[in-house]
Amino acid sequence: MSVGPQFEAVHSEKLSELISRQLLTAIIDGHYPPGSLLPPERDLAAAFRASRIVVREALSALNAWGVVSVRQGRGTQVNEASEWDSLDPQLLLALYGDVAFEQLLEMRRVVEPTLAAMAAERITPQELERLNATSDLPDDDSQEQHVEHDTQFHLQIARAAHNPVLLTMVSAIGELLRESRRRTFRVPGEIAKGRAHHAAIFKAIKAHDPVAAADQMKVHLSQVESALKRSHSENPDS
Repeated sequence: MSVGPQFEAVHSEKLSELISRQLLTAIIDGHYPPGSLLPPERDLAAAFRASRIVVREALSALNAWGVVSVRQGRGTQVNEASEWDSLDPQLLLALYGDVAFEQLLEMRRVVEPTLAAMAAERITPQELERLNATSDLPDDDSQEQHVEHDTQFHLQIARAAHNPVLLTMVSAIGELLRESRRRTFRVPGEIAKGRAHHAAIFKAIKAHDPVAAADQMKVHLSQVESALKRSHSENPDS
């Protein structure tokens, strides 16, 4: 039985990710329009020359992204694009690759220096204590703990800016920011650099110096850009 577009056999440790991306491309290209059904697992497994377990994992990813809905007894149905979880980092990566992180950094450059400046002007003593508690990146933390510390530091700055609209926007892209930080912290030396940048940003906010706070955030984001580029060059397939 034909399954429509010509798929490529996959040979990788991440078979399910490659399959989900090929299926997503086929959906975007119109081979499977909204409301249509994807081929059965067994046909997809034959087309990709992969096991049905791996195909099932790929379909589960598409389901988690909102791209398809698995309907018991009816198959896997393609959803309208408006139903897709457009902020899911893995979906964004599948759609745009590393361009998603470049665009995220563009957004951060626009928003975060302003948030730092606003926080320097508006932060309360209690918020300053919470910001201080999240500013460090301890050497004995795991990479995921570093990611969480970094996330909370920037989130505390957004809260201290006292602008609910900006806070909501930053919170909405939290998972994409976490994935960006995972990639940043793969690069040797980035944790130490992040610690130093956090200290400089905190010092400026504590001094209620909005200009210095914005400038230090810009320095930090420039370093993040360099780290992301290096991470991609050293891990092009991840």
